Amino acid sequence: ITLRHQVVKFIRDFLDDRGFLEIETPILIKSTPEGARDYLVPSRLYPGQFYALPQSPQQLKQLLMVAGFEKYFQIARCFRDEDSRADRQPEHTQLDLEMSFVEEKDVLALIEELYTDLVRTTTPGKRVPTPFPRLTYAESMERFGTDKPDLRFGLEMSDLSEMASATEFRVFRSAVEGGGIVKAFSAPGCASYSRRQVDELIDFAKSRGAMGLVTVALTGEPGPVEDLTLDQVRSAAARFLTLEQIKDAALRTGARVGDMVLIIAGPPQSTNVALSALRNEMGGRLGLADPDELAFAFVVDFPLFVYNDDEERWDAMHHAFTSPKEGYEQYIESDPGRVIAYCYDLVANGVELGSGSIRIHNRQLQERVLAVLGYTAEETKQRFGQLLTALEYGAPPHGGMAPGIDRLMMVLT
Repeated sequence: ITLRHQVVKFIRDFLDDRGFLEIETPILIKSTPEGARDYLVPSRLYPGQFYALPQSPQQLKQLLMVAGFEKYFQIARCFRDEDSRADRQPEHTQLDLEMSFVEEKDVLALIEELYTDLVRTTTPGKRVPTPFPRLTYAESMERFGTDKPDLRFGLEMSDLSEMASATEFRVFRSAVEGGGIVKAFSAPGCASYSRRQVDELIDFAKSRGAMGLVTVALTGEPGPVEDLTLDQVRSAAARFLTLEQIKDAALRTGARVGDMVLIIAGPPQSTNVALSALRNEMGGRLGLADPDELAFAFVVDFPLFVYNDDEERWDAMHHAFTSPKEGYEQYIESDPGRVIAYCYDLVANGVELGSGSIRIHNRQLQERVLAVLGYTAEETKQRFGQLLTALEYGAPPHGGMAPGIDRLMMVLT
């Protein structure tokens, strides 16, 4: 509690020194789409009608930009009616921040300076490597299987799909033929794992959604894999793989003799989720994650839309007010899944601390995005009329971010 006080005070002083105004926004508002359910408050004066509690002040701070408040922030209380999880709760506090006449690089530079100075001032025992790495969403998913990677250790993933499709192993081939992937990483020094330890890893992967886990132990004295023999390979899948295929998998994952290659095959989503969780698990077991390091990073270039298979519709990956990157507007209606956005996350030690974006500041573009999300012209007018009208007054280019205070405190402590 004491540290939280110091953190919030530091944030206020830091932003005040840079010309930001702290402005409180309303708590009783109309319902806004933010990806979760609203808490509703019945109106006494208008029976049968309800206020919503804000999931975030997103539209409110955009209205402030139109009104001419070029640098706004708020330590904002937000409410989301969703089930509690380890990193989610019904109400949370976030640093809500917005700036006019900025580009993505301006917002990221401010956030990097704020968090670097904040950690060094409030928790001087922590180390913060700078500058913060910047990974694209596609790169982060490819290398780490997640958009919130823990960069305190390596164990980077490799896609073995092409090699796997040429093997005699039916599990691999059927996964690739069904549109899935085969991905792997190597765990250093783990070739000596016992049958019980391997079974624990298999159970762990299955508990995270994988169909199974293939382990390939490269036994022997530590060294390069070029001279590896089949006698040194310990794996339930060994009889389906040639020595060259095993060496290929080892080389792609950076494995050496003495290491164990961990492989998961299946649909891209579940494979990445399970393998990413397994990577974090191995990083912890092997003591690779320094508890005194805060490995911040920005993940950028998220897709604007993501397809919802259950509802058979396009959803906004972050929210509906995110601007597509230059050159991608042409695909909004014809190929929504191709549109990349000016959208970014701040992550640290495997935790997503907050998201932000450059916003749409043009009414026509905003209406096009809302149409892809399935809003009719009447729904658009009813739910977003206040924002669309404001954009017609000549809204400045603007963008911001909303990192969570609670999650930051979790990481700091």
